[in-house]
Amino acid sequence: MIPDRAFRIPQQPQPGGKTERRIEAAIEFSQSLYRILSSDPKDAPATDALVDDIKKHVNKLHECEQKHKYLPGVAGDPEIDAQAVRLWNLCTRLRREASEVERLRRLFLYGRVLAFHLLAVVRPPKKGASGEVVYLLRLALKAARDCIDGSESELATPILMKAAEYKGTLQDLAPSLVEEDVDEANCLEVEYFIVRTALSWKENRIDVAEHMYTKAERLRNFLTPDYAERLADILYEIGKSLSAKEDFTIATKWLERADETINRQSLESLSREGIELRLAILQALVTALLETGSRKDLERAKNHVDYIEAEVGNKLVVSLLRLELLQKTPAEVFDSDTYGNVLRHMIKDFNFTEPGFRLIIYHIRKLHDKSPGVGCAVLDDFILALAKAENDTWMEKAIITRMWMISNQRDTLSTIDAVRSVLSNLAKPLSAEAAIAAQALTWKKLESNYTLGQYDLAESWCQLSLHTAFRSCGPSNTSKLERKLLLCALARNSLEVAVSIIEKMSQQSWKEPMTAYLAFKVAIRIEDRALAERSLETVSSAPDHIDYLGACIAESQKAGDIFCAIAALKKLHEKYEYKSPNPIHLPALFRCTIRLLNLLVDRSDADKNRIIHELCEEFDAVVLALQRQKRESEAETLFNVDELEWFSRNAYNLALKNTTTWDLRHVVKMLTACVNIVSYISSDVGSQVDLSLKSLFSRFVISSALVSLARTQDKVEKQRRDYLAVRAHVMEFDQELPGHLPNFEKVLKNDMLRKHAALLAFDFEAAVSLGQLEDLGSIVQRAALCRNVTAYQAMADCLLRGRVPGQVLYSTMRKIINEIWNLESFDAVKLAKYTRCLFQATLPLDDGLGIKLLDEACSKARELRESEGHWPEEELQWMAATAFNHAIDCYSSHETERAKEWATKAINLSHYCDDEGGLERILQDKYLQLRFDVDAR
Repeated sequence: MIPDRAFRIPQQPQPGGKTERRIEAAIEFSQSLYRILSSDPKDAPATDALVDDIKKHVNKLHECEQKHKYLPGVAGDPEIDAQAVRLWNLCTRLRREASEVERLRRLFLYGRVLAFHLLAVVRPPKKGASGEVVYLLRLALKAARDCIDGSESELATPILMKAAEYKGTLQDLAPSLVEEDVDEANCLEVEYFIVRTALSWKENRIDVAEHMYTKAERLRNFLTPDYAERLADILYEIGKSLSAKEDFTIATKWLERADETINRQSLESLSREGIELRLAILQALVTALLETGSRKDLERAKNHVDYIEAEVGNKLVVSLLRLELLQKTPAEVFDSDTYGNVLRHMIKDFNFTEPGFRLIIYHIRKLHDKSPGVGCAVLDDFILALAKAENDTWMEKAIITRMWMISNQRDTLSTIDAVRSVLSNLAKPLSAEAAIAAQALTWKKLESNYTLGQYDLAESWCQLSLHTAFRSCGPSNTSKLERKLLLCALARNSLEVAVSIIEKMSQQSWKEPMTAYLAFKVAIRIEDRALAERSLETVSSAPDHIDYLGACIAESQKAGDIFCAIAALKKLHEKYEYKSPNPIHLPALFRCTIRLLNLLVDRSDADKNRIIHELCEEFDAVVLALQRQKRESEAETLFNVDELEWFSRNAYNLALKNTTTWDLRHVVKMLTACVNIVSYISSDVGSQVDLSLKSLFSRFVISSALVSLARTQDKVEKQRRDYLAVRAHVMEFDQELPGHLPNFEKVLKNDMLRKHAALLAFDFEAAVSLGQLEDLGSIVQRAALCRNVTAYQAMADCLLRGRVPGQVLYSTMRKIINEIWNLESFDAVKLAKYTRCLFQATLPLDDGLGIKLLDEACSKARELRESEGHWPEEELQWMAATAFNHAIDCYSSHETERAKEWATKAINLSHYCDDEGGLERILQDKYLQLRFDVDAR
């Protein structure tokens, strides 16, 4: 290398001083450029600016070349020559190394062009120096080719002008040249015309290109293998570029010229690059022939392919050309089997590279377009081959392609099974991204078949999508597919399959409300209550459970499974019964449940007592909701008047209808709910008489039932609760009745009074049982309005049976007897009976009360005799005899005064007997036999 130093420029006066300054500036710039490129060209500041500067100096040098053939002081200068050579070599090396950085490649190209022009200036052609001219011509042609390849036609033109000058010089020197130099000159001349052809083609001057090629054609016999390769390469590039522009007819012509040029040389004389170029030319030629669409060209292409195969064997390039040939055959005669066999050969020789993978996949897709079945079969073979590659990316792309293929052809169970068989050979599941992409393709087919009612196919697609290869899709996708599989089984009414699917479902699937809803549909069809309950529990736990529970109710009713419908309704109760605001209409929910429960009551397969209990609980829930509504006065009113009347009417009717068949406690609960609901109906609503009657009669039945239950109750605490409830209902009846009596007709009024009397008798019984004796007198008084002897009789019987103190017994019974006495329907027999019973009950407790009763009996008997009535004989005789016996007892106890009093009272009562004084005389005789005087002494 010549060391860098300032260039020596001759100082003597020379013509063209301005030219010398241009040369000097170019030389200095080349030195500076060399220093920049010698360090790190990537750090070169503003490469575009450098390129512009180079272009300016190149233009100046070209002007000098045109004006001056020889520049004294510059021509032949070794330092300038060396600098130009160094710059050429440096740019050549850097351009080769920077093949991927376009901006640097352009800079290095311009650097070489600058170096060439410096050499052109420093080395003017000399007589006899043919070697120097050949060298410069070679550089010129090489630089021009690089400019053409780099789309720098403007830069190539002046170089070719200089090359034309060198070519002319060689022609002038031809007589003095030896044979080898003549051949070299001819080769360079051919190359010159070919480069000019390429430049004309780049400049889109086809006529000039054709003219230049014609000139080169005359000299092609002089081409050596090296120059033939260069010429063929240029012709190949022209043909290839024309093919890229889809001008296949013209491209064919230029490619055939390239093929003819390189085939003129023997294979032994071609370089390795030349042999590869020869194959590339043939391949491009076959492609161009195939694209012309001509049957003749198709045949020519086939011949070329046969020739290539015969020469190089069944290599990859031959296989590709075969595939192209087959693609261009008409669709009606397309040989898919041959195409597939070619691809299988390529798969067998697969070199496990990315380009090779993409190439095979591309052609498999092409085959699938024309023959889906064969295309799928070949891809299956390729997938099996890829299992050896351990390249997950290739495998996933191939699987996705396979799924795309099957999703774009006619569905059959066999085609789906084929894919499932291929997937079974995978060593591990696909990645999440690939699995989701594959499932997205299958889901479309699944949905399409399901919509068309082709459930067998849809189920098969589901099974394919659930393959373990797609496990990475995640639990949500799995749940969605399992649900679709369940839908297919339901649609086919294959309940055994549906149950099997449910049993195999993952926990994640069960958490989905839609899955639980489908399981519920299966449960009601197979009458599996446990599965139905589990499904409802899952559905009710979901955020959007209202719609699903509504769907479960509808399914239950559709299937006639009232039990499941009620269970679903109860889940809604649990969620929304007392919430505000409420997303559902609570009264409607109650009504639906009540109607369904009512349907179950009379069914033979139902647990009747449980159903009746649930029915009562439902009405109680209505009452509870009304109470909550009343407490939360600001809340929106849920129950309107019509709804309240509906609930009260149904509770009332159900209770009355089943009074004799239901357990009395259920009747009580139902009617209690009825009266509670009626209490929430506004007083200004019409039909108050009906509502009042409903409430009054309900309380009457409730009290009657509770009394009946209390009488048979073994447990004291429960009995007390029943009697307390009786008293509460009677009190309510007492408070309600007076306000409504004026509105009742006479018959109805009398009926209500009779019921009131009966209730008061129940109240009296309850008070006695509860020990609330202080209320007995008031109960008797309240019964006066009813004027009902039966009620008083019941009270009297109850009083006599009860264990009450004597004073209470006496005072209360006296009131009862007085009330009976005052009634128009007085019956002396009954009065005497009650008096005798009272006497019998009070005598052991308090004989003072007995004396009073004897006096009252005498008084009543006297009144009856005066009114031509009579006290029953047996009653008078019994009381008189009992009283006298009590006197004897007192006499025996030495209670003389009391004995006299009792004996006297007994004789007085016997006076009213109708036995013509028989009893009276007997008692008097016995009295006289008593020795009261002796005892007194």
